[in-house]
Amino acid sequence: MSIRTIAALLTVAISLGSSPAAAQAEFPSKPLRLLVGFPPGGSTDVLARALSLEGRKLLAQEVVVVNRPGASGVIAITEVAAAPADGYTLGLTPSTALTLAHHFMNIRPDLLESTTALMLVARQRIGMVTQGSGPQRTLKELLEHARKNPGKVSVGIPGLGTKVEIITRAIASYEKVDLNVVPFQGDAGVMSNLLGGHVTAGSLSAGGWANQVRAGTMRLLASFEDERFEVASDVPTLREMGYPLTGAAIQHLYGPKAMPAALVKRLVTAFSEVTRSPAYIEVATQNALYEKTPLAGEALEEVLRKDRAANTALVDKLGLKKKP
Repeated sequence: MSIRTIAALLTVAISLGSSPAAAQAEFPSKPLRLLVGFPPGGSTDVLARALSLEGRKLLAQEVVVVNRPGASGVIAITEVAAAPADGYTLGLTPSTALTLAHHFMNIRPDLLESTTALMLVARQRIGMVTQGSGPQRTLKELLEHARKNPGKVSVGIPGLGTKVEIITRAIASYEKVDLNVVPFQGDAGVMSNLLGGHVTAGSLSAGGWANQVRAGTMRLLASFEDERFEVASDVPTLREMGYPLTGAAIQHLYGPKAMPAALVKRLVTAFSEVTRSPAYIEVATQNALYEKTPLAGEALEEVLRKDRAANTALVDKLGLKKKP
């Protein structure tokens, strides 16, 4: 066999070894980026960092958390949607950024169809809190105070176009009171302004307030969920108070559209193991975000589509203005 023939065969072997299938088999060969659409310190960021710490052990590569705050998480989602579908750029987001925000911002309404839903990692449990030393001890007392002081009672929320905003405005609408709803960038922004006395109350994920409620520095006024919170089991849900409202949402891992099936399986398998690790469960439980029921792939995408339809119905029912 001539040297020229051997060289040609080596070239073919190298090209086969560098094929997409081979590249997927070697995945990951470099660090992954995990985009978060909110500033550090909020519930999504806390979860992302727990996923990162445990994920690097299973994937044998760094999982770098990148904060891209803005537009209630949409900036990060848009960046992930535009990334190559090679598994190296992923995102973690509350579901409402994909199923609700397009009603209130001049953004593409099809971001849900432009991404790949990988797996549920947490349940975004929401409630309204106030300072533990504040005079209002119940939601009824807060609303009565707002009725007597129109426009002077402020409620912080972690962004516009979120389920938190819709539920908070719906409560005010049902009670016919004037609440000043103030958006911040993420849970951390709400909490810092609430602790600083710049807003009267805050509607946000339990990841932002659970530890403060345990410590007594915050008081829970209402659960926006279908069930009460263990951290304050004496506080009723909105439905128990007579409001036909629920703020249920999820936190899920996602990537660009058209990711290869083998790559999706690799990521879901790895991060599913992460969510079963004691370290991750401890972080999620402390922040009232833990969800042990697995959900991935088509089942997850179906949940997101149903959530989008339910959110559209709620927006229509409340008569909230949509963007053209």
